[in-house]
Amino acid sequence: MFEPLDLQTPQLAIGLGLVFAIAGAAILVHATWRARRLRAWETGMTGRYEGTDSRGERADAPRDVRIETIAGLVAMVLGVGAMIYGGLSQNHQENVLESNVVAKYPEIQSVEPRQWRGNLLEADVTTVEGEQLYMRIVFDPNTGEPAIQGEYPELDTQQ
Repeated sequence: MFEPLDLQTPQLAIGLGLVFAIAGAAILVHATWRARRLRAWETGMTGRYEGTDSRGERADAPRDVRIETIAGLVAMVLGVGAMIYGGLSQNHQENVLESNVVAKYPEIQSVEPRQWRGNLLEADVTTVEGEQLYMRIVFDPNTGEPAIQGEYPELDTQQ
């Protein structure tokens, strides 16, 4: 009757995606700097790059820059993809938790999450009559069944 909630995957995907996107951006910045340094050496305008190491003078340096650029792009694409997946998963999770609460407590019309504390959700709830209530809702991690903590006379059936 209730759909289980996955509380870790959306946050994990967003966090890892952010790390990959930042790492990919750093790799791309470095690859761009190396490509500019190689062009400067090719044109003889090395004044801005005096004192830097001589890796750019090797014969395989342009290939290394291409590989570094591709690696940076791949890391950024993976990062952005993971963040998009995490955002979509978070949206799906919010829809599932609302449907689980409404299925068990038909007097509730909508649930607006505030903060998660493990399996405990602190949320603003709107009843069918339009009342706004602050509630603490505990979800069973295996089944997704909600249980409202506290007494609420606005709700006809306490389960």
